[in-house]
Amino acid sequence: MDAIWASPPCPSQVAMNLLELRKRYGGVLAVEECKDRLIQDLFFEVETLQFVLHNECAKFEHRAHFLNRELDAYKSEIGDLKHNQAKLSYVSILVDGDCMNFNDAFIKEGHDGGRKAALLLRQSVERYIRDIDAQASPSLQYKVCVYANTPGLEKAYREAKVLRSNETLDPFIRGFNMESSQCDFIDAGNGKECSDVKIRATFERDILDVHCHHIIFCAATDNGYARILGSHRGSKRITLVEGAPFAWEIEQLSSEFRTTSFPAVFRSLKLPARASSFSAVATASANISMTARSSSTSTPPSSPPRDYATIAKANLPLPSSTSLITSSSSSSSSTPSSSSPTTSQTPSPTSSSSSSSLSSTASPPTLIFDISPTPKSPDKKLHYNARDQRIDPPLRRPSSKENYERLRTAKYCNQYHLQDDCPFGDGCNYRHGRRLRAQNLHDLRCISRTSVCAEGLWCANRKCVCGHQCPFEERDDHMLEECRFPEEMHGVDRVVTRVE
Repeated sequence: MDAIWASPPCPSQVAMNLLELRKRYGGVLAVEECKDRLIQDLFFEVETLQFVLHNECAKFEHRAHFLNRELDAYKSEIGDLKHNQAKLSYVSILVDGDCMNFNDAFIKEGHDGGRKAALLLRQSVERYIRDIDAQASPSLQYKVCVYANTPGLEKAYREAKVLRSNETLDPFIRGFNMESSQCDFIDAGNGKECSDVKIRATFERDILDVHCHHIIFCAATDNGYARILGSHRGSKRITLVEGAPFAWEIEQLSSEFRTTSFPAVFRSLKLPARASSFSAVATASANISMTARSSSTSTPPSSPPRDYATIAKANLPLPSSTSLITSSSSSSSSTPSSSSPTTSQTPSPTSSSSSSSLSSTASPPTLIFDISPTPKSPDKKLHYNARDQRIDPPLRRPSSKENYERLRTAKYCNQYHLQDDCPFGDGCNYRHGRRLRAQNLHDLRCISRTSVCAEGLWCANRKCVCGHQCPFEERDDHMLEECRFPEEMHGVDRVVTRVE
């Protein structure tokens, strides 16, 4: 079989392949050269960045060293400030002495009782602060401020038989104030809400003071303080102290604050309500009788004898019942022996004396007191709806806005003027004085309806003059969340189904 031989390549084709390879190799060398230049540029850039970084690190270390020195200085300064603040930090103990009464035993002991009460109160608060804040500074100061209407409080303790009639609160107050330079028992005055105003001002000052560590609020039996406490709901710097039960509005807020009690210091009940020793009729009768008796004498006394009830009621108009006391003497008393005093409804030993007992030499005037009980007005009718909730009868609008505001700011006693039965009598902090006219009585009743009744819709007190439904809910700008009346006193069915 014949073999097949391939012809060898042409020399020209080989030469062309070598040239192509050389070109291709030259291209590769160019690429490598570009790569080398790129790598060199990268190295240069890295070296430049490294140099810059080194400089920045050096600057940073210098700055950090400087800042650390400043930080140490600030820490030292803050430490000094905290140390100085700890020296000035205090716990404010605010006591409304009119509604948070100290235990009877302290009052009876006078000076020593005052010192014991102040010491025990401070010790009780100190233990309480340690219990709630283990980190509290041991150098905390405890400032006690008691504000009270001391004459009224003194009278209340007397009528509660804690003090005798010849004893005063002065020894107790002196002992309280002398126990410590941080204990103050202050007479706030005998005007309405004098103690409240002082408590509010001191509270607002202390709550803004950075040095005030905590406020111990011993005034939670007065609904009036709900206004200032409401804006501080949830504050851990306020503790409400319970002696007598919390007032209704304070009770609603108590869950927002810490609460505690110091039964060894404060009474668990308020002092009993005070009452007048004589009725207005009896006092007026005494004045009329004294005037009639003294007018029959040749020389009337320079100043008629008075007791505290007579002084308190001196500016009252004469009730109609005082007409029962008259004088049988004629207008022109020519002979003193011919005139004789007459008696009131209740016979008096002096009424049976003969006319001869009045000689031409004037005898001292004799007071004749009509101590018969004041006639009671008919019981007030109570209105109820289908759910047995008390309904306030509708009232017409006040006579004028000006008169309404005048009466509101004058702080008249609602019970005295509207019910003629103030339980506090001469010791009442509200305004008694002359009886109001019908128009003013109506406006005062409108004012009393704006006070929330503590018994709410289930009040059965016929003498209650407070509001049992919100009187503001018909207004266009009324807001439930800001209303002093609770939610259940809104939207009440006012259809009366029963009257008692």
